[in-house]
Amino acid sequence: YTGVSNIFRYEVATGEVEAVSNAETGFFRPVPLSDGRMVVFSYSGAGFQPAVIDPTPLKDVSSIRFLGTEVTKRHPVVTAWKVAHPEEGDAKEGIIARGEYHPLASLRLQNAFPVLQGYKDAVGAGVRFNFGDDLGYASLGIMAAYTPSDSIPNRESGHVIVRGHYLNWRGELSVNRSDFYDIFGPTKRSRKGYAAKFGNTQSLIFDTPRTLDLITEVAFFDKIGALPNAQNIEAGFDSLVTAEVGLRYSNVRRSLGAVDDEKGAAGTAVLATSIFEGKSVPQLRGTFDFGIALPPHSSIWSRTAAGAARGDASDSAANFYFGAFGNNYVDDGNVKRYREYYAMPGFGINELAAQRFVKQMVEWNLPPYIFERVGKPDFFLQSLRPAVFVTGLWTDPLNSSSGARRTYSNIGGQIDLRFS
Repeated sequence: YTGVSNIFRYEVATGEVEAVSNAETGFFRPVPLSDGRMVVFSYSGAGFQPAVIDPTPLKDVSSIRFLGTEVTKRHPVVTAWKVAHPEEGDAKEGIIARGEYHPLASLRLQNAFPVLQGYKDAVGAGVRFNFGDDLGYASLGIMAAYTPSDSIPNRESGHVIVRGHYLNWRGELSVNRSDFYDIFGPTKRSRKGYAAKFGNTQSLIFDTPRTLDLITEVAFFDKIGALPNAQNIEAGFDSLVTAEVGLRYSNVRRSLGAVDDEKGAAGTAVLATSIFEGKSVPQLRGTFDFGIALPPHSSIWSRTAAGAARGDASDSAANFYFGAFGNNYVDDGNVKRYREYYAMPGFGINELAAQRFVKQMVEWNLPPYIFERVGKPDFFLQSLRPAVFVTGLWTDPLNSSSGARRTYSNIGGQIDLRFS
């Protein structure tokens, strides 16, 4: 009635409705108190603020002033400013096609630009072409590059990557895969040889924040050097076929003003198989994260991971590998990569190996510090998030006679600075 939400009282016996507040910005979710007063949430620029009011019936409730109404009173001409009805004017002339929309048939070149690419420890240059449809249902990226370096064999100097997606499907073809972010640190995504990947992500539950995804992927590698998922481990064979099927669940929450998840649960379960030289090596791994919120904007998390693989321990693909944070100095990946099951800060990349493992991390996300006056309105330092963690890793924990049974541990921390 007044332009914003107010609190009204309804008399059941008579059906009379009376206003008991006259707010300027709005009152919400009233809760009566024993003394007759009422707790309400008052809307403000800082969010909803709790307040207490005395719900006394009001005889006169005034409307708030709307800027649009004031402009209309002073300049009535604006009432004649309107968009023509679709059935009027030239709207129909703007229709250029009718019928079913086919994303793949609507692909067109969107942009092209030169790129720098890292391959192992060398730097190359190339060009990238991006194709896509106007609605974003399908995309195709093609990158071709060349790395002139005496440290790289001539057959590895050329690089091609073709990557695309269509709805929930994704695929990639590559020759001597290179990566821009390999230029900026020890973590390398570049790989020798030929690769073809094809996968799908299907949403089984999408009731945010509760989600459950089914993820499948099949990949083929030929003329390889290092393992696809372990840059410092030589494969020991030329060809590899991998297949994965997994579930990813998440139900985590954060309060207003938080910079990280504060409570909830998340987990994964992945069954993978590697086929090489006539051998088939299955691997099963899973993770489970559980967090509880602590005031103010702090949280404690338990992060558990476990895995097991069959096969000969001397086969490179029959092991899990651990070590390092996993981030480069310039990176496009997850900032908090120390939470991944394969990360083990304090050890080198792929330094630790195991056929079976159990890993437990306890992480404390400390309250963030919010900056108010660092930077300019169009570029400023928003927050600082500190976190500390302690991790234990047990390899081959159930085999007391195995020489591979080891216990590793670390303690560490990370500070994230967020700019906006």
